[in-house]
Amino acid sequence: MLLKKLINNCPKKLSHIKVKGLCSDTRKLKKGEIFFALKGSQSNGEKFINDALKKGACVIITSKDTTKNLKVIRVKNVREYLGEICSKFYRKKPKNIIAVTGTNGKSSVADFFHQFFTLNGLPVATIGTLGIKTKNTKKSNLTSPDVITMHKELSILKEKKIENVLLEASSHGLDQGRVDGINFKAGIFTNFSQDHMDYHKSMKNYLNAKLILFKKLLKKNSYVILDKTTPVYKIIKRISKKRKLKVVFTNSLIDNYDISNFKLIGKFQVKNLLMAIKACEILGLSKKKISKSLSKLKNIKGRLELVKKFPDQTRVFIDFAHTPDAISTAINSLKTHYKKNVTVVFGCGGERDKVKRRKMGKIVNKLCNKIYITDDNPRREKPEIIRKAITKHIDKKKVFEIGNRAN
Repeated sequence: MLLKKLINNCPKKLSHIKVKGLCSDTRKLKKGEIFFALKGSQSNGEKFINDALKKGACVIITSKDTTKNLKVIRVKNVREYLGEICSKFYRKKPKNIIAVTGTNGKSSVADFFHQFFTLNGLPVATIGTLGIKTKNTKKSNLTSPDVITMHKELSILKEKKIENVLLEASSHGLDQGRVDGINFKAGIFTNFSQDHMDYHKSMKNYLNAKLILFKKLLKKNSYVILDKTTPVYKIIKRISKKRKLKVVFTNSLIDNYDISNFKLIGKFQVKNLLMAIKACEILGLSKKKISKSLSKLKNIKGRLELVKKFPDQTRVFIDFAHTPDAISTAINSLKTHYKKNVTVVFGCGGERDKVKRRKMGKIVNKLCNKIYITDDNPRREKPEIIRKAITKHIDKKKVFEIGNRAN
């Protein structure tokens, strides 16, 4: 593609340059690609401009002109500009793209959405925590891939004739512009509670990152899917009214579908299911097809997943709860459903939101009769320090500390 088709008011001397690709990492840069000098929390792309030129970058996009080279184009906001260029370079994308954001439940909504389309024999893809899932799964390390990869993968899905896509938009991904430049048909907001304070520093910043989807990315007349029990739904409703977005609530769906033929533990799972149903409805899946699929749905792996049942009726569940709200919801759901005491095995990750440790310790102390504290990816932190931050908020009589999770 010629540079003049990507860049408005392109300098005449550069207009006929043929662009072979887009890149924001000089280690991956190929000759003939545009290099975007992004400023990140870990590194500054401006320091690698000369390196990019030596490697054959056709043009450099930067907010700071550090060289007089004619191939350098200066823009005010490189990150926002990158999203615009991505949408032009990878212009062919699936017709129906939906984004889901929220503290918990994104992966569950995505999984249910995927199942509904698959059960009806329709091509579908989800992009998120587990990677890019079509018929197979292409693994990823991030909930939201970088913006160039995101656009590239969406164009590949289009080539495969997949028109229905649901992607998980994490707060990091939204804040860092990883889903910029995408034409979304709808945005889903699952819920909101404390998480990622190591990155966002405050709940206000965290919420504002989530709200980027509704304040900036969704276009006029696109849909917003909400649940009225979500604490911040009024804020999103207000934003939606101002931006002329169509708000639809999932609460009324409970009367339209017989969910009893699909066994779910916990109200939060029902909410996730209803959000997936509403997304499917918006994309044209009929009530008849959705209803027919309900009895064939499978429970989400890692969401109150029953993995063992002993002869004495003791049941073992796995849940990916990693926030105070999520662990409280999971334990309370089990207590309500089975009317039994709950024993919990859990830990907190290293180099992440440290306030969660105290809060999660207090929650399990209140709700559980036995608590086993173990290690959960301590990264470069000392595991015993993480465990201590949790155990000091739990009664000594009912806490057991076993660092090795396998044990």
